[in-house]
Amino acid sequence: MLSVGSLTIAPAQSIGCVRVHSTPAVTRIAIFVATRWEFRALHSALSLDETTILGNIRCGIAERNGRLYCVVQTGVGPGRASKVARSVLSEGAWTLALSTGFACALTTAGIGDLIIGTEVVSVFHDGQRIRREGLTPCSQDQCLRFLSVGREARIPVKSGRIVSTPRIIWQADEKRAIRELTDAVGLDMESAALAAVANERGIPVAVVRTVSDLLDEDLPLDFNLLLRPTGWLNGLWALIGHPSSFAGLNRLRRQSRVAADRLTGLFKEYAAAPNDVQSEAGEFQ
Repeated sequence: MLSVGSLTIAPAQSIGCVRVHSTPAVTRIAIFVATRWEFRALHSALSLDETTILGNIRCGIAERNGRLYCVVQTGVGPGRASKVARSVLSEGAWTLALSTGFACALTTAGIGDLIIGTEVVSVFHDGQRIRREGLTPCSQDQCLRFLSVGREARIPVKSGRIVSTPRIIWQADEKRAIRELTDAVGLDMESAALAAVANERGIPVAVVRTVSDLLDEDLPLDFNLLLRPTGWLNGLWALIGHPSSFAGLNRLRRQSRVAADRLTGLFKEYAAAPNDVQSEAGEFQ
């Protein structure tokens, strides 16, 4: 048996893993990311100690300052995020469900800037029109905490509504249309689904992401092609048909590296900060 704080961890069947059973005294924070690049950024920040199984889902765990962090890679998109969150959040009591990773800025921002969600909404595009539905508020205490931590980490911060879509928005024109519809400051794919699951269970939600692409720039290709069963083949043909996309991919890789480094720095500060940290201003920018 392994003890992490007041949490009992029993060996799981898989070699090199542990199974977590909760006790009421532990502050348990579930952190959800979509991709392995985002997971690596959190791993670097928190020095994840063990691999854990929660609801048959593997995640990394670390204890810092009396808080137990469980970092989960969901995969890309709201469907995968929702399924994984339901499995993980059904395991014991949670203090916070946190959606993090990279995001597109829908306001004036720089690469690597921090976006803090005050609420999150879903947007759907049927090819004819864009519609929005559902609105989940984020924890104000956690918003203020991340605002303070972001300042300590010297990261420029934007706060406001986050919008989630079921597919990758890769063209600037569509980004601007979503911005006009929602008045959001950031765009991702998973936060609304994660927030909905947490809200069903009465778990506070926070959304905090770093900027990897900007409002007025197109992505180098339609990355939705890569999410289909024959995605890599389709993506390869798209690149062959548009050789200039290679330069765009290099640009996006550099931007993602900046966003990942900022994410690591942010969570190092977050994990080191005391539980009662507050924004000096006490309000959002």
